Amino acid sequence: MPIWSAFHFYWMHRFLHVPFLYTHVHSLHHRNVNVGPWSGFSMHPVEHFLYCSSLCIHWVVPSDPILVIFQVIYLGPVAAMTHTGYEDLLIKDKRRLALGTFYHQLHHRYYECNHGNQEMPWDRWFGTFHNGTPESTAETRARKKRMYS
Repeated sequence: MPIWSAFHFYWMHRFLHVPFLYTHVHSLHHRNVNVGPWSGFSMHPVEHFLYCSSLCIHWVVPSDPILVIFQVIYLGPVAAMTHTGYEDLLIKDKRRLALGTFYHQLHHRYYECNHGNQEMPWDRWFGTFHNGTPESTAETRARKKRMYS
């Protein structure tokens, strides 16, 4: 389920960056340039519907009800965690959970990069990865310019 959710989120998120959908739907979410936990839930109703549509996999693939419940519960906290403003959850100075905020903050800053999550390589494989370097910034800006020209 985590692989499916990451795959669905990447492509759904790329879809929301198509200029028409971005302007009318996803731009509401991107008003949050300096992200915080509530930014993850700040979405247009159409975006909420698309975000939760990953659950439709259970109509196609027979699933144990526990998997459905797990995925429903997973969708809420993951949206908040990637917008926390913190990179990792530390307990007794040990990294217990990677939150991926830097990765997603780059997305909110430059828009046309890091559409997925850092655990899955979709952005690397499909050429939308931004690692924070000036070269990645130039590449991302060029991609955005091509999209909107």
